Amino acid sequence: MDLKKNIEDFNLVFFDLETTGLDAMAGDAICEIGALKVRGRENIEKFHALVNPKKPVPETAFKIHHISDEDLKDAPYFEDIIDKFIDFLKDSIVLAYNIDFDLGFINYELKQMNRELLELPAIDILCMARKTLRLPRYNLGEIVSFFNIEHSGKLHRAMDDAYVTSKVFFKLRDILKQGNLNNLEDFISLYGLNNEIFRVREEPKIYLVKKAIEDKVPLRARYFSHQNIVEKEEIKPINLSQENKNFFLWYESKLGKNIRINLNRILDIEIV
Repeated sequence: MDLKKNIEDFNLVFFDLETTGLDAMAGDAICEIGALKVRGRENIEKFHALVNPKKPVPETAFKIHHISDEDLKDAPYFEDIIDKFIDFLKDSIVLAYNIDFDLGFINYELKQMNRELLELPAIDILCMARKTLRLPRYNLGEIVSFFNIEHSGKLHRAMDDAYVTSKVFFKLRDILKQGNLNNLEDFISLYGLNNEIFRVREEPKIYLVKKAIEDKVPLRARYFSHQNIVEKEEIKPINLSQENKNFFLWYESKLGKNIRINLNRILDIEIV
């Protein structure tokens, strides 16, 4: 997969899950999967399945998605449909609103089956919204309202949420395109799930920054500014720190200012 190609040159799969609760490790399970495959902004294929969670649906979950035990009693189990879903994802980029939650559930179920976990280029649209917009809240309903996106009125059902998530993505995509953000590699750096594909992208940058600090030499950086614009600049790295899973770089700009930036905003770097 050529990560330097325009993100819209790939099959994009927007997907959503409904579950019996919020914690797979506590015993919550998937009860619905909905996915929409898009190419060139055209909807080309859908995947939908109710999933028997092998447990009753709690009242708290039912009040959110309105999927009942009666709806699920004849539904297939996860192990009966997962191969079809994985085949649907083949050769695609996966995108979801808070994708860590959705892929977390999928991979937990796969792990219980002693199956290989899903490792695909994965974009978090919630992360895109938070970094692009200035809003008091970032739940999917608020973003749909902000962009005035028409929908069926049935949010919190997997297929409907996958559909509106695709619309939100392209609204954000058009904003980011104005700042010259286009290729898949840059989207993974900025908004990618922290999986193996993301880490392979980040580790060379970490190495180069540490080496430049140690050798006291400048870096030439291409980065995505907080004004949502891709910029290029020669910088003097000062310090690299880690907070949870994020790395932050302090550097001296060409104007002599000390600036702190999340390393994932730095798209390319090289030692001068």
